[in-house]
Amino acid sequence: MGPKLKLHVGQQQVMTPQLLQSIRLLQLSSLELEQEVRQALESNVMLEETDEEQPLEAELPAPVLEDEAKATDSTEAAVTGCDTAASDKVEADFDWSSSESWSGGEPVDEDGESFESRTPARRGEDLRMEALAQLRMMVNDERQALLVSALIEQIDDNGYLELPLEQVLARLPEQWQVRLAELEAALRLVQSVEPTGFGARDLRECLLLQLDELRGDTGGLELARRLVAECLERIGGDPAALAREIACGMDEFGQAMRLIRSLDPKPGSSAREPAQCVVPDVMVSGEGQSWKVELNPATLPRVRVNTLYEKLLAGKSHRGMREQLQEARWLVNGLEMRHQTLLKTARAVFARQCEFLRRGEEGMAPLTLREVAAQIGMHESTVCRVVNSKFVQTPWGVYPMKAFFPSQIAHAQGETSGTAVKAMIRRIVDGENRAAPLCDGAIAALLARSGVRVARRTVAKYREAMKIAPAVERRRPAQGAMALAG
Repeated sequence: MGPKLKLHVGQQQVMTPQLLQSIRLLQLSSLELEQEVRQALESNVMLEETDEEQPLEAELPAPVLEDEAKATDSTEAAVTGCDTAASDKVEADFDWSSSESWSGGEPVDEDGESFESRTPARRGEDLRMEALAQLRMMVNDERQALLVSALIEQIDDNGYLELPLEQVLARLPEQWQVRLAELEAALRLVQSVEPTGFGARDLRECLLLQLDELRGDTGGLELARRLVAECLERIGGDPAALAREIACGMDEFGQAMRLIRSLDPKPGSSAREPAQCVVPDVMVSGEGQSWKVELNPATLPRVRVNTLYEKLLAGKSHRGMREQLQEARWLVNGLEMRHQTLLKTARAVFARQCEFLRRGEEGMAPLTLREVAAQIGMHESTVCRVVNSKFVQTPWGVYPMKAFFPSQIAHAQGETSGTAVKAMIRRIVDGENRAAPLCDGAIAALLARSGVRVARRTVAKYREAMKIAPAVERRRPAQGAMALAG
């Protein structure tokens, strides 16, 4: 058998550069989109910024077909220089693998983190440099400055001293002739800087350093110190057995445990996460039966093709400039499609979540990506990318757009969502008698009276997700008993 050539005709689906760029723009957050546009403006002379600013909006409830023309016009006004036939040239609805899409349930990020934790941490060296800056104002002796610098070099990103003091001492130059007592004194200086607990050698020392910073009259402080110092390894076990072992009441034990839970086990890690405000991509306003959905003009990049350069290039055969002109048109068209798709998706979501707009989280209806995708005529993976890293300003505050796709729970009068059940549980807990808090089974029974039948373990799961303590830890002594004790 020898090699031979064979020709055959076939068809395959290929994504164009315009399609790839449009898909990528679709899933960017507002901050990432701003950075993307800024880089394009710096590298492409055919792009220019414009000062025009008009929000995209839509009224709810309203049929999609009646508002389509108005939304398109608003988009072209917000992103100038667009081709009016962009929707025919750039199609952002591509059938991605089902493994990258989801149809229901309560969404989380790809790594399983909550919606709130999206800001990247700063470099680990920042915290050590901040500690050195604080120590410069406390250390006057050159020898002591060398010792604290050597210790800070051995502190990891979580704020813990990686090596025992004996090993740190062994690594120091012999000519320094440092004694262990000197190194321990330097470590105490390092542990005195912010954040409290920085420079600890283990978790026990980290928690004790934070407890030492609290006021002496803090409730449960002495018992919390004892638990951390003597029983840290058993704190996660049976609370009743541990309370009997150390001879304290459950109320006192619960107070000490709440104090311990309020401490930071990784002071270095938390200090590296700067607080940032969330800028909503979509804004919903109105009242009653009339609601307006609009894109936040502050997050819409105002960019267009430079018409002067475009006219000068007409009839010319400059290859490099023509490639930049083509890239500029692709970017502007992709931005237009992104804004149209985001507005269309938001309008479909809040047409279903009108009860949330009127009543808050208890009115949240179950919703899946598949339902929204069918309504706007796109694939559910496209909707998943649209809602990724997007935030909505509502009358009840700012919410991640993914939060409006809660799981479905059977209801006596129909169906409800997991978010609505969580809100009901929180309302029940907030209104309970603190002297006799409700257990999970009692909360489930109260929900059943309202027509929402959920298992006790479901109540426990939602309660833990909302960081609500169990009934035994929520108990407060009655006012009468406190008066007699006084």
